[in-house]
Amino acid sequence: MRRLGERWKVSHMTVWRRLQRSHLQTVKVGNLIVLGKNHKSTPILLLDAKHLVVGKQVYTFYLALDEFIGKPRCWLMLPRYELRAGYDKILKYFKDQNINIYAIISDAHKGLTASVKDYYPDAIHQYCAAHLLQEVYRKFQKGKYFATTQLGKELWPKVRKVALGFNDLNSAYDYLQILKIDYPNFSESWSILERRLSSIYQFSKAPKMGIPRTSNLIENFMGRIEQCLKTRRGFKSPESLINVITTLILLKTKRPTKK
Repeated sequence: MRRLGERWKVSHMTVWRRLQRSHLQTVKVGNLIVLGKNHKSTPILLLDAKHLVVGKQVYTFYLALDEFIGKPRCWLMLPRYELRAGYDKILKYFKDQNINIYAIISDAHKGLTASVKDYYPDAIHQYCAAHLLQEVYRKFQKGKYFATTQLGKELWPKVRKVALGFNDLNSAYDYLQILKIDYPNFSESWSILERRLSSIYQFSKAPKMGIPRTSNLIENFMGRIEQCLKTRRGFKSPESLINVITTLILLKTKRPTKK
């Protein structure tokens, strides 16, 4: 906002009010907004969604990010909580444009998984290992401070090693079996980890591609957008919200001007 204020020679709050009032024809709730020129392929695509509230109405912001260039390719906002419809619209766009996608990284949302199977069934779908670790962590002693206990300091690095410390599924599975024998009191955690272990080792199907194990890249990008929105006042309409998000994305992905 301050950068725009310097460019327009007004205060950052004036920039904020102008963005609230502006309504670009293509930037509307439900419209897919595409950044930059089309490419023939997006080798690795990251997908994520965030819930936002305007008044009392919940909206979901969907984002597709190209891992190779580290920038968003497209995004949209739809009413209600996270649904398959948002991912369908994004993946259908890539499919209609004949854009090749070889790997997709995301969380384990059921609607997202179903959409990937329909539009890119041959793509490697790598689930985020960090999301799985968060789910497993919540089961340990039902407490968020488990890692600070004596047992947690001993056990948690070993759990992380199962998810992040091996390059193939078989080695991770064998190590997990050892943990199950050494720590039999955490059967619920081991069950979750064992059931979904293969989903976070899909990257091993194409080791030369360098598929990330986590969706941290898009999570960090979403976090920066969310942090910017928290410092702003309430939104007058969902259209003003998507306008502001679009401006923030364009500002964060704009190349520096040569002096």
